[in-house]
Amino acid sequence: MKTKGTQDKRRRIIQRAIASGVMPLSQTVARRGIAALNKRLVAETQTRYAERKRAARESQKMLAPLIKIIRQDKSAMKAAQNVRRLTTHRKRPKITYPKALQRVAPHVRSGSIIKFFGPPYDAEWGDHSNDASSFATKDPPEPRFDSTTRPGNGSAWSSAGVGKWFIPDGESTWVRIGLYAPYEYEWRVASTWETAHSDGFIAVYVQSFDFGGGDPRDEVDRRIGLWSEGSAWQQDHSDSGGGYYPSDTYFLASNARQYIIWAWCHTSADDVSGRVVWSYASGEIAVSLPWIVFEEWI
Repeated sequence: MKTKGTQDKRRRIIQRAIASGVMPLSQTVARRGIAALNKRLVAETQTRYAERKRAARESQKMLAPLIKIIRQDKSAMKAAQNVRRLTTHRKRPKITYPKALQRVAPHVRSGSIIKFFGPPYDAEWGDHSNDASSFATKDPPEPRFDSTTRPGNGSAWSSAGVGKWFIPDGESTWVRIGLYAPYEYEWRVASTWETAHSDGFIAVYVQSFDFGGGDPRDEVDRRIGLWSEGSAWQQDHSDSGGGYYPSDTYFLASNARQYIIWAWCHTSADDVSGRVVWSYASGEIAVSLPWIVFEEWI
């Protein structure tokens, strides 16, 4: 059990850190790690897409005789155009943001030490390619983030999240992250001979720093896949639904460091445009973040 002298010493250290302006660290520092993580993820996505494009070029050679026959038949061409119109203009499920049941103010409860935090949080971040969009807000009354990807022809990706700085009480303690974060999602892949792909996940990312903002360390990179789907030939797959972030993300922490905890999401998709052969892909995730709980045992 911590003595009163130890608690007072820690309090003085944190007070000096706050007075010097190094705690919490800036949004720029907070975003740096997740932006680098996202960059690695996008590079992996682009590598897979390049592999698919190489295979698609060979598939197009195989389909060339069929495409020639369809183009020479007016009724077949009209049918191809109707199929594309009915697919790409189909009404999409409406994504909504679940409302918080009540506002949560920061407070602490004993036993294990449980700290509740509501908005405003400390950082927001989003990034996306062409043919995609991202949004994040850390402020009340509705802190939230979303990712939407609809490439149209090629590949696209989108990421967004909200972050909270945290310092544990213990010198060496396990910390549990509990996120009350309801989410909704929808995706679709449809093909007329060409392939389409769509992927989406929610995630928890934790990075730590010393009190001066140096010595960055990745502590947790947890990704929970919601879907990973593809289509080819005449396939058409879609789904929509919702759920809640898991509340059982653990990491070992020290009160000698600062931690930025990110709740974030990512979508990616690729498809092919064309008059006769084509494909369609989309994906969207929307997340609300009414409050965060940190629990530790010291």
